[in-house]
Amino acid sequence: MLQDVFQRAAELLRANRKFALVHLVRVKGSSPGKSGFKLLVPDDGELVGTVGGGDAERQMIAQAREAMGEGRSRSVHYELSSRPGNLVKSLCGGTNEVFIEVFMPKPCLLLLGGGHVSRAVSKLCEMLEYPYVVLDDRAEFSKKEDFPGALDVVKARGADYIARNDLPNFSHVIGLGYDAEFDLDGLVPALQTLGDEVQYGAIGSKPKYAKMGELAQSRGLSEEQWARVKCPVGLGIGAQTPAEIAVAILAEVVSSLPGRESHGWK
Repeated sequence: MLQDVFQRAAELLRANRKFALVHLVRVKGSSPGKSGFKLLVPDDGELVGTVGGGDAERQMIAQAREAMGEGRSRSVHYELSSRPGNLVKSLCGGTNEVFIEVFMPKPCLLLLGGGHVSRAVSKLCEMLEYPYVVLDDRAEFSKKEDFPGALDVVKARGADYIARNDLPNFSHVIGLGYDAEFDLDGLVPALQTLGDEVQYGAIGSKPKYAKMGELAQSRGLSEEQWARVKCPVGLGIGAQTPAEIAVAILAEVVSSLPGRESHGWK
């Protein structure tokens, strides 16, 4: 049973999927579950393992799904009795403590452009173990050896790449291109086709952002759609060099994660 739990957990980690692992860490008195029992609760799909069954397991599954919604791990203590107000209804009489460990998907970034800032961002992605893809239509800036940790390095324009049916589950699309047209070629189709949970940003000035917005609307985007693009992207730390800009961008990516005590992506 434990082997099945760990095998499925490894599969979900490799797939960058959200799941919770319920550990029964302490048992006192009579309980159908024993210390060390584990239950894997995916965001969707089949449960693997057990923490003893019955109403206790049903309640812990509900707790796990709630914790995944918050993006936070939690501990839960409960009695196995029918006393009014108890979380769990049972006649066993013991008490249990579980730890619900939440595994959230890591950010997956689409970097539009393979220049100096993109290379700096990629290095931080690798340190953080965040998957990423680099897109550039210039041969000298789309070399796989320059981005050794990338899921993929693609020599293409954005519209051609976004049209593929094998895209990773991107969480962020960042315009780091060498000109506004290249960024728009990626941002516009991404805004039109990727999910509502994706975050968008671009490096550049406020005037550049306004002009890009006009061009985006001429390509069919609404004002509301373009308003999802944050420009300049990154936390306001006074960044100037490519490395500093990369720090600002990744700091904002981290701040956008569920359950983090931050201002988030705004």
